[in-house]
Amino acid sequence: MNAKNVFKQCVLGLCGMATLAFSPAFTTPVLAHGERSQEPFLRMRTVNWYDTKWVGKSTPVNEITYLKGSFHLSEDWPRAVVKPHRTFLNVGSPSSVFVRLSSKMNGTPMFNSGPLEIGRDYDYEVTLKARLPGHHHIHPMLAIKEAGPVAGPGGWMDITGSYASFTNPVKTLTGETFDSETMGSMTGIMWHAFWVALAIFWIGFFWIRPMYLIRARVLAAYGDEILLDPIDRKVGTVVLIFTLVVVTVGYLAADAKHPISVPLQAGETKVKPLPIKPNPLVVEVTHAEYDVPGRALRMVLHATNNGTQPVSIGEFTTAGIRFLNKVGQTRNLDPEYPAELVAQAGLTMDNEAAIQPGQTVDIKIESKDVLWEVQRLVDILHDPDQRFAGLLMSFTDSGERLINHISAPVLPVFTRLGM
Repeated sequence: MNAKNVFKQCVLGLCGMATLAFSPAFTTPVLAHGERSQEPFLRMRTVNWYDTKWVGKSTPVNEITYLKGSFHLSEDWPRAVVKPHRTFLNVGSPSSVFVRLSSKMNGTPMFNSGPLEIGRDYDYEVTLKARLPGHHHIHPMLAIKEAGPVAGPGGWMDITGSYASFTNPVKTLTGETFDSETMGSMTGIMWHAFWVALAIFWIGFFWIRPMYLIRARVLAAYGDEILLDPIDRKVGTVVLIFTLVVVTVGYLAADAKHPISVPLQAGETKVKPLPIKPNPLVVEVTHAEYDVPGRALRMVLHATNNGTQPVSIGEFTTAGIRFLNKVGQTRNLDPEYPAELVAQAGLTMDNEAAIQPGQTVDIKIESKDVLWEVQRLVDILHDPDQRFAGLLMSFTDSGERLINHISAPVLPVFTRLGM
């Protein structure tokens, strides 16, 4: 490479660094929602979240708040997703803005992972301690082995105060108390600096004997034996022995300082699902289509009321998005639920009358809103099986809520919009 090319590459490199350095001054921050990048079949047909509550929308640093709610594991579980034989309850957040003190599922501590049953419901509660001040987007999250995390609906939570005042004291089994936020910080920095220095030495030694490009050409032409001289072998042997000695001494020193330790837990937590509540309403989806230009999912429900009270349909929810009519807004809409996840157009039906005891009806339901596009749920039309799933919520005259899981294939249609 001649001097002209070297100068050209240096100029290009400097221009690239300048672009990266000054780009924040000409751009605006984007409030990204990573859950929208997940495939619709994952969000709609695996974990159906409902009754999610972000307790304490504004929490001072060091104070406790909660994330709680319920979820239903869809009976229409996709074939492409591994069954939930090993799951872990977690929280999705932009870095560790909260400390997760504990998590429970149906009252059972979930510090380990465990199996869950498809078609059943679970309550969850996560105890959080405020750590980093700011305006943060928080999700419940269920991690499924070999399938990845499935994010629930996201809500905004504020943390006030100063991070400098944050402490996280922990009491050990031996009675010692320390702040886990700062415990071992200098030891970690020391070890990082040590290994970085050793790596720099190792790379630098071969960098000057000779350059990498020359070594690559020799290696390709003659093999590796010609590249190794006695000095290389001696230095390699010394570095190997030195590394083994450092690791051994470091392990023995740590073991002597902390003789009592608990190994990482590899057990399994078995959680009993919530009892199945009697549901007199039987619902079947006989037809479903998605109007692409109209941004509307239309369904025909074949419903039978086997109970003794009239039942009124009030809500259809899927992937954390809620479509409600007047009944649902009156009886089931939490005013604290994120407004960006509640469809403005709501849920419309061709027959708003309650389903009487012993009555069987066919009801046409339409859930229409731009949220289908905004939340990228319309991408379900690009899936090989083109199916949807969600929860239909109905209410009796006495106020009891009935939850039916519904699912069906979706037929895309293109309807001419009125001018």
